[in-house]
Amino acid sequence: MTAPATSQPSADSATVAPAAVDSAAVDSAAADSAATDTTEHFYGVVLEAPEVVAVRPKPGESTGMSAILATGILLFAVVGLRFRNNRKYVTSLLRHLVETRLRQNVFDETVRETTFLVLLDILWSFSAGILLFTFLRQGHYTYFSHEITLPVPDTIRLHPARCMAACIGVSIIYTSFMAMAYTVVGTVFSDLRHAKLWLKGFSASQGLLSFLWFPLALITIFYSQWAGWLLLIAIATFILSKIIFIWKGFRIFFTQFSSWVLFLYYLCSLEIVPLILTCLGALLICGMLD
Repeated sequence: MTAPATSQPSADSATVAPAAVDSAAVDSAAADSAATDTTEHFYGVVLEAPEVVAVRPKPGESTGMSAILATGILLFAVVGLRFRNNRKYVTSLLRHLVETRLRQNVFDETVRETTFLVLLDILWSFSAGILLFTFLRQGHYTYFSHEITLPVPDTIRLHPARCMAACIGVSIIYTSFMAMAYTVVGTVFSDLRHAKLWLKGFSASQGLLSFLWFPLALITIFYSQWAGWLLLIAIATFILSKIIFIWKGFRIFFTQFSSWVLFLYYLCSLEIVPLILTCLGALLICGMLD
């Protein structure tokens, strides 16, 4: 009797079966994960609107700034009323700036002309104080690859109205001191008549600058982003007026070769040192304000 034959798996079927099982298992797992994972993923940055905090100026500072602007407008109105129907005053200012001869006619100069010149000097001091405050507030300058950094106190930004008023006061002191200094120096090295002639040139130079500096000062208050270029214009015109004034003084007092020494001494003592002391004094006073 013959035993039934049993089927044995071939070698090929033994090697293929595990691979087929593994592939089927992977496909099943992928299908299950695709069926169960239905969540959409987004990656990014969520931006939220910042909280807006309204910054209101202090009542004292806003009142002080309004008072400064009102004073400037009132002063300019008084100058305009004095200038009305007297356009010859501008011609007299130009004559005072460059003329070196002594006047013999007492009627060439009137009280109204002198009053107008004094008002213009006050307007110049007011405008110069605002420009000086703007110069100190900037703190850092870069002109033609040259950097200038000033030690600006925090009070200039915290109390702008007070510091501006202090700078205006320092400018008034500067104008008064320079007028007395020119009178004394001119009298010592010459006579009183030439000293008055020299002083007229100083007042005329400041008076003519006030027509330009007053609008520049107002613009620096309302448009501080232009302060750098406006200050550059103010400094350039100031240097130009000083050159004209110094040239007039040179023609008045230069009588002999030894006058060169006195002239150089005058440049250092009356034209450079007072400007430096004015800036330092303004910084010191602004730093003392609370």
